[in-house]
Amino acid sequence: MHLKLKQNLAAKILAVLVASAFLWVSMAIAEPIRIVAFGDSNTAGFRVSNENAYPAQLERALRAKGYDVSVLNSGISGDTSSMGLARFDRAIPEGTNIAIVFFGRNDLRWGVAPDKLRANIDTIMKKLRARNIKMLLIGMRTFDMSQIASVNGALYYPDFFASVSKDGEKDPKYTLILDPIQHLNSEGYAVVVSKLVPIVESMLQLGAQPKLPPRAVTQ
Repeated sequence: MHLKLKQNLAAKILAVLVASAFLWVSMAIAEPIRIVAFGDSNTAGFRVSNENAYPAQLERALRAKGYDVSVLNSGISGDTSSMGLARFDRAIPEGTNIAIVFFGRNDLRWGVAPDKLRANIDTIMKKLRARNIKMLLIGMRTFDMSQIASVNGALYYPDFFASVSKDGEKDPKYTLILDPIQHLNSEGYAVVVSKLVPIVESMLQLGAQPKLPPRAVTQ
């Protein structure tokens, strides 16, 4: 009887040890959630260090809240939506879980036809969706793209600069000195990131691809 009890106890201990080892190995090989920030100079971080551009600040903010994430900066200064579409495969690596897309300001500045801009963004979103990548599309105050987000099952943030501007005028304390285009400085990006964090958190909690109806997100 005592021998049987000892055998049962040994079996239970072994099972616990095996389960613990499996959990440890699983944790050791688990990869972070991969987020790609895809856009132009507002993503790249014009004239700010890489660590102060919004993708790096977003990664730090999410990690500080306990999320195991990496945020890749796939922004290139001067890019239009056509340029972004042309480099899509290089910009969005395999294994990407979430993409934050923000193009359009250069298109409008350089006179690209609105229909062309919309078509490019729609194609980008469809390519992301085909790869089962969860999407956050960022729009502009003067150019609504919520319909594109809606038909592609993406979340939509209407205005990247809403928290650092009033009536379209950016607060100078959040912009670079001697920059006629008024790109954001590190403090400006920090404010923007504070608004993006809860949205990206909701995406992390929902999983790989939202099944709920797409919705605009306002802050």
